[in-house]
Amino acid sequence: MAKLEHLSKTYGKRVILDDVSLEINPGEAVGILGLNGTGKSTMLNLIAEHLTKSGEIKCGLVPQENPLFDELKPIDNIRMWTPLKKSEIMDRLSSPMLKVLGIEEFLDRPAGKLSGGMKKRLSLATVLINHPELLLLDEPFAALDLPAKHDMLDFMGTFTKAGGAIIVVSHEEEIFNFCNRVYILSDTRLHDAAELSEKGISYTDILRRGL
Repeated sequence: MAKLEHLSKTYGKRVILDDVSLEINPGEAVGILGLNGTGKSTMLNLIAEHLTKSGEIKCGLVPQENPLFDELKPIDNIRMWTPLKKSEIMDRLSSPMLKVLGIEEFLDRPAGKLSGGMKKRLSLATVLINHPELLLLDEPFAALDLPAKHDMLDFMGTFTKAGGAIIVVSHEEEIFNFCNRVYILSDTRLHDAAELSEKGISYTDILRRGL
């Protein structure tokens, strides 16, 4: 589906990413783990920028902070992120992939009055409305309670079973148990978690002290 090669990013003299390459196929979920400040969110933004410019595939980025306008209702929030007309949006909300988010349950509530789980589902809808083939998820469990986390995992499973692909950044081990492959972002490079596991290095070790 997508082959990302030789991605690099610097801020001034500081190297954030150095010659990072990654391939992802339809139906796969790839996880990225790393300590705070290692460049995980920067990497997702760089991937989105690269794929948008290349036109290789259609991707959608769902940031950690929900990009919503609190005073607007869900349908109007979605309209901020798509050229579709309101009637077209309503039609797409009833499609199988978007219907699973259950946006119809809270269409009349301003975004500022929604729960954390509802806001995350609405954030996903602002991206899914444009039919992306690849989802880039930045800390999708952030500020979610346990039922909402389960809803998110269910959605991720539905998306990949339908042939979509996911790259997810998280600190939650439950998400990585869901992923087909997991990589560790450390010292500006990606490291295969399976290879590290063979050396006795666990997710918990990495979260505590890095590589």
